[in-house]
Amino acid sequence: MIYFLLFSVTITLDQAVDKSLKKSPIYLQAKQSFQIQQKVNSLVYSDLLPGIYGGYDYTHTSQTTGGVSWSDTIRTFNLNLSWGLKPTDLIDAYSTHWKNSSVYYSFLEVRNGIVYQVASQYLSTLMLGKLLKSKEKAVQRTENNLLLVDEKLKLGSASTAELLKAKVDNLQAQYNFLDTKNLERVSSLNLKKLIGLEATDSISLSDPSIEFELPPKDSILELAEKTDPNLNEYRANVRSSRLNLLSRTTNQLFSISFSGSYGYYGEEFPTSSVLADNNNYRIGMSISVPLFAGFSRVNQVMISKLQLSLAEMRLKDREREIRISAEDAYLGYQESEQKLKLAVTTLKLAEESYKATEERYRLGEASIIELLGAEEDLLQAQYSDTQARFDWYLSIYKLKRIMGRLYE
Repeated sequence: MIYFLLFSVTITLDQAVDKSLKKSPIYLQAKQSFQIQQKVNSLVYSDLLPGIYGGYDYTHTSQTTGGVSWSDTIRTFNLNLSWGLKPTDLIDAYSTHWKNSSVYYSFLEVRNGIVYQVASQYLSTLMLGKLLKSKEKAVQRTENNLLLVDEKLKLGSASTAELLKAKVDNLQAQYNFLDTKNLERVSSLNLKKLIGLEATDSISLSDPSIEFELPPKDSILELAEKTDPNLNEYRANVRSSRLNLLSRTTNQLFSISFSGSYGYYGEEFPTSSVLADNNNYRIGMSISVPLFAGFSRVNQVMISKLQLSLAEMRLKDREREIRISAEDAYLGYQESEQKLKLAVTTLKLAEESYKATEERYRLGEASIIELLGAEEDLLQAQYSDTQARFDWYLSIYKLKRIMGRLYE
C-alpha cells in the first residue's frame, strides 16, 4: 500500500487525452496512414510537370595495329525534356485536393473516436473505483452486523434466521466487492492501453472539472453540420466524384505532348565555348486524339456516374444521421442531468434513513432485517449516484463530440 502511494501518479482526464494522442498505437498508426495516403494522392501533381533528363558519356579507344598506334576520344552530352499534357491532368490535380481533404476528415474522425473512447474509459474506471470503495464499506458493515447478530444470538436477543441472513448478506457483499474489483481492474488496464502506459504502471484518477452550459438545440445542430468529420469527408467525396466524372468525360478529348533535346557530340570536353560551336537540338510537339478504345472510356464514364450517385446517397444518409445524433445528444444530456439531481437527493435521504435505522437498531427499536434493508437502500443509492454521474459526464462529451469541441 505504501509502495502504491509513493509511486502512483495522478492523471487527469485532459492529461489522459493528451497521452493518447502522443503514445496511443491506434492514433499513431492512423496518423501515419493518413500521411501516406495524402502523399500517394499527391503523386498526380507530378503529371503536370515536365520530365527533364540529362546524360554524359565518355569513351576513349586506343589500339595498335602493325606497329601503328592510334586513339580516339568521344564525349557525348545531352539534355532531354518531355511533357505530356491532357485536360484530364488539370481536373485530376484539382480533384486530388478534395481526395486529400476526404482523407484528412477521415483521420479526424479516428482521432475524435480515440478521444471519446479515452474519456469514456477514464470515466468508467473512475466511477468503478468509487463503486469499489462503496462495496468495500459494505463488506465491513456486513461483517460488523454479523458479529453483532452473533453476539445477540448468544444473549438470546436474536434468532438463528437473523444470523443466517447476516451471513448471506456478508457473503453477497464479498462477492459484489470481488466482482466490482475485477471490473475496475479490467477497465484500468484498458485505459492504460489507450494512453500508452504499461500494465504495471500505477495511476490514480481524479474527478474531471467540467464547466458546461447546454446550448440551444439549433446551435448544436448547426455546429454538428459544420464540424462533423464524417459529413465533411462525404462532402469532399461528392466533390471529388464530380470532378472524376468530368475527368472521365474529357478523357475522350485530345492530349498534347511536347518534347525537346539539346546535346553535343565530339572529342573535346563540352565547355561553354565548345558548346557554342558544336551542338544540336530538337523540339517537337504532337497531338493525340482517341478514336476507339474498346468502349473502355464509355464504361469509365458509367462507373464514375455510379460512384457519384453512391457518394451523394452516403452524404444524404450522414446528414440524416447527424440530425438524429444531435437530437439524441441534446435530450440525453437533459435526461442525465435530471437523473443526477434525483440520484443526489436519493443518496442524501438514504444516508439519513440508514443513520436513523442504525440508531433505532442500537436502541433495540428496529430489527436486523430493517437495518440490512436500510443498508441495501444506501448501497443502491450510492450505485445510482455513481452511475448517474458517469452518464452525466459522458453525455457532456457526447455533445462536445457532436459539436466538434472535444478539445476544449
